Amino acid sequence: MEKYIYATLASFSSWAGNIYDLLIVTYVYAYLSKYLGMDTVEGTLLFALGLIFRVIGGYVFGKYADSHGRKAVLALGTAGYSITQAVIAFSPSIALVLLFRSIQGLMMGAQWTAGTVIAYENAPLKLRGLINGIVQAGYGVGYAMTGAAYLLFSPHMGGMGWRFFLLTGSVPLVIIPLILAKVSDVKTFKNEKRPAINMKEYLGVLVRASLVISGMFFSYYSIFAIYPDFIENLGTPSSLVGEIMFVSNIALAISFVVFGRLADRIGKRKLIIGGVIGEMIGVPLMLPLLHVFQNYPSMVAGLIVYTVSTGFWPIAPLLVIESVPIEVRSALTGLSYNLGSVMGGVGSITMGTLVTIFGLNSASFWGNVLCYSALTVVLATLITWNRGANKVEVR
Repeated sequence: MEKYIYATLASFSSWAGNIYDLLIVTYVYAYLSKYLGMDTVEGTLLFALGLIFRVIGGYVFGKYADSHGRKAVLALGTAGYSITQAVIAFSPSIALVLLFRSIQGLMMGAQWTAGTVIAYENAPLKLRGLINGIVQAGYGVGYAMTGAAYLLFSPHMGGMGWRFFLLTGSVPLVIIPLILAKVSDVKTFKNEKRPAINMKEYLGVLVRASLVISGMFFSYYSIFAIYPDFIENLGTPSSLVGEIMFVSNIALAISFVVFGRLADRIGKRKLIIGGVIGEMIGVPLMLPLLHVFQNYPSMVAGLIVYTVSTGFWPIAPLLVIESVPIEVRSALTGLSYNLGSVMGGVGSITMGTLVTIFGLNSASFWGNVLCYSALTVVLATLITWNRGANKVEVR
């Protein structure tokens, strides 16, 4: 089997597990509140910490990956977030949950930056967009699996059940042997003489890409940090919540692959702009402002439109990967992507605070306001890209 297939499979699987662990906590807020005394603010903080600490992990471990190779960082990150998930599952206090969630965020950042780059570098030149799309499809699969797991565990969440539900996030440990045995670095730089790289030369790329990624994250997480609770609050049975999240995220995973393949043939900026416009169409359907439109067919349709349009996500990191030298590729890609994830955490906290003040029923209004604001920034950045994104050309 070709080496790039192993790299793709390992990176896809570890990224799916990463997202599974990031998002599974959104299903157990009620149990964390009941058994550990967690309040709403701590709940949104719990979610946000997984995003915020990814910035540090992505940059620090990205620099190590640039100097010592991606493989070791991919293995460390995958093992790290899996083990801390087991600790989180059986932590006796919310303080410990928050502490280990922060450590988990560091490991998540390490995994993403190493996995994304090693798959890209191993891929044949003509398949790099497709391979990147497949790897990032792990996001949709990981999120979908949280819905599938919730369907399985929802009748048994009382007592210790919710803890065993969280423990399923340790399953990615089984990927470690594959990474160690079959995944190879294309190139490492240890003990090599390298030309000095002036990071300031790529500041324009970093800033613009970070704005695009920040906007997409802020929009997404301001919705999905509360969306399972929101639709359940409208009277949706918990089993149906799991089914809805599963189906929508399988659609998201497929969309990642499709957009990734299109990126090998069509200008990336055009694809991202099209995806953003699609998201803008989907938001008011999935978060209807008027009660008369709060029906399952239109809300599910809006959810599908939004998630399918979000398929442009894998293209955004390529704006950095394809624009900077290999010597700083992991560090800058991890930094821009995970700076964006911080804004996702800000979106999560913002939405959590607003619904705490105004009630969960207000999520439709605030979701539209927050999403349209963030997506407008993305569009403005893309339209003006070539004026400030030095060292890169976006077709």
